[in-house]
Amino acid sequence: MSYIQWDIVLIKFPFTDLSNYKLRPALIISNSEFNKFNNIMLIWIYWNEWNKAYSLPIKQDDLLNWKFLKQSYFRFQNIFSLEKSLIERKVANLKTESLKKVNKKIEKFIEVN
Repeated sequence: MSYIQWDIVLIKFPFTDLSNYKLRPALIISNSEFNKFNNIMLIWIYWNEWNKAYSLPIKQDDLLNWKFLKQSYFRFQNIFSLEKSLIERKVANLKTESLKKVNKKIEKFIEVN
């Protein structure tokens, strides 16, 4: 399956002993050019806010075709790269208005001076 920027996916997050995994949501932030390779770049989605400066709440109307069971947050201190084979499935997309907020937050933390 191909994935595009702003897809929300469930990824296989392994236990420390690698005996099994849990599915965890994440947002793909890498663009289509980068996504041609084996790895993609993502931001974790958590159910606790942790730090308001590094989090952005996800409203139910931010998403297309999906609803989180609990209030969830994009956590920008957790940007990472992952091999595509660890993605279980796509579950949603961000609406255009919402991706602009996410993009603005990313630019704030990756500003080049």
